[in-house]
Amino acid sequence: MNSTVDKHIDGVISAELLKQLAYNEKMAELGRISAGIVHELNAPLSVITSAAQMILRETEVPEFVREMVARISSEAQRLSHMTRGLLTFGRQEEESGETDVNLAIDFVLDFLTYEAARRGVTALRSLDYHLPFVRMDGNMLKQILLNLIMNSLQAMEEGGGKLLVESIATTGGEIGIVIADTGPGIPEDALAKIFQPYFTTKRPGEGTGLGLFVTKTLVENMGGRIEVKSKLGEGTTFRVTFKAEEEGS
Repeated sequence: MNSTVDKHIDGVISAELLKQLAYNEKMAELGRISAGIVHELNAPLSVITSAAQMILRETEVPEFVREMVARISSEAQRLSHMTRGLLTFGRQEEESGETDVNLAIDFVLDFLTYEAARRGVTALRSLDYHLPFVRMDGNMLKQILLNLIMNSLQAMEEGGGKLLVESIATTGGEIGIVIADTGPGIPEDALAKIFQPYFTTKRPGEGTGLGLFVTKTLVENMGGRIEVKSKLGEGTTFRVTFKAEEEGS
């Protein structure tokens, strides 16, 4: 009897080790891919940022052009920051400050206004403007929101859907961000794998399967947690929760 149990335990351990080895190999591959991406992106990003700054120094630039160029410069710098973050993927950011969750939500939703309209999606927001700040990297929060909201928009490829982004205060001094869509929903068997690297429900060639995996990693690196609920034919809801900044800290 003991021999049978021992063999079963050994089999379970071996299976777990194999899964861990496979995971480590995928992470190593992700690191190599990330380094290549950073190298390829940094040069054109530097050119874009420099050109934008030169335009902004001109005195006879129309105001509406100045605003668009300022947005281009800001986004190029944010992307440069994100690519540098890929080189230290999986490590906690040492630099963080007080971040206004609502401002981050407004920024990303405004940035994706055209994308939502192009897909025929109505984007709504319900924000609690009395929320305290959270201590985190504001650019990372924007990237998390961008990933989740784009995921919802892409899920509503048929158009005519609704997207709701909420910020709420939760019990225990936490802040919640809820992103809900009226897309087709996610099958139950896929829901259990949705945060795994290289898993995707999209058609071949339409996704890497890394978006939600990276998002979950970023959330957890900043001390938060992410949950997902979905029902076929009704839609999907992501909920991200962070610890609020304590007063006087």
